[in-house]
Amino acid sequence: MAKQADAKEPCELVGKQLGEPGRFAYAALCGISLACLFPEKEQSSFRMEFIEDLVKWLELSDAVLPAMTAFASGLGSEGTETFAQILLKDPVLENNPVVITQDLVSFSLKDGYYDARARVLIYHVTWLLRIPVEELEVLEESLLESLKEQKEEESE
Repeated sequence: MAKQADAKEPCELVGKQLGEPGRFAYAALCGISLACLFPEKEQSSFRMEFIEDLVKWLELSDAVLPAMTAFASGLGSEGTETFAQILLKDPVLENNPVVITQDLVSFSLKDGYYDARARVLIYHVTWLLRIPVEELEVLEESLLESLKEQKEEESE
C-alpha cells in the first residue's frame, strides 16, 4: 500500500481507499456543497475545476463527471443527507470519519496553497458529516506546525 513512510501519504490515500459508492458520495457531497456555498456565476469556474480535480483525485471514472458537474451546478441538493450517510457507512470511515476531512485538506493543498473557498467547503462538509469542528481546527494547527518545521529545515 504505502511505499515509503511519507507523513502526508496516508491522508492522501484515504479518499482512494473508499469503495466506489463512498468515493461517488464524497465527490457528490462536495459538488452539492460547492453549489450551495458558491452559487454565483463568477464562482462557476472554481466549482467546475474543483469537482473535476476531485474526481481525478478519487480515481473515479470519467463517466461520473456529468453527474458531478450537475451537482456542482446546483442540481441534486436534496441528496445531501443520503450522500453523507453512504459516505459515513464506508468501512474506511466507520471508526474515524475525520479522515475524510484530512483527505479533503490534503486534496485542497495539493497545489501548494489553501484557497479560502476550499476551506469554507471543508468546514461545511465536516459539519454535514457531524464531525466536531474542533477536530478540523486541530488538524489545521498540526498541519501549520509541520509546514513551519519544514520551512525551518529548508532554510537551514
